[in-house]
Amino acid sequence: MEENNFLIVYNIIYMFDFLVYIICGFFSGFCMGTTTFNPITIILLILDALKIGDYKKNEGSIMLLNVFPITIGSTYTFYKKNLIDYPLAITLIITVTLGSYLGSFLVTNKKNALTDKQIKYFTGFVSLIFGIIFLIAGYYSKDKK
Repeated sequence: MEENNFLIVYNIIYMFDFLVYIICGFFSGFCMGTTTFNPITIILLILDALKIGDYKKNEGSIMLLNVFPITIGSTYTFYKKNLIDYPLAITLIITVTLGSYLGSFLVTNKKNALTDKQIKYFTGFVSLIFGIIFLIAGYYSKDKK
């Protein structure tokens, strides 16, 4: 009887986690399509806030998203409107790949790995700075139609 109760509770928790994954996916995809904000940050923040999974394991799992062409729908929309600068895109593909490798090495290096706390502080600081920059840019922007 106790084993059945455990399985029921386990399944409820798993269903909750799965529902959170689905909501995170749709919400972060919408944000990516509208603002180009990387879904990794949004999903990682939500999972951490809800205490779902291990932080670094969540990071690795979410990074797997970028292996797939998750932006194909929004990229096609921009392509149809002739709103892609190909030299910029190719340069960014190469440099982001190299930067991503270096960053992941700093997180997973056994000798001097960054702690979860250090990663969260770094992410928070970068997000705060970029948030302030975007708020200022939005304030001074003129709407184009």
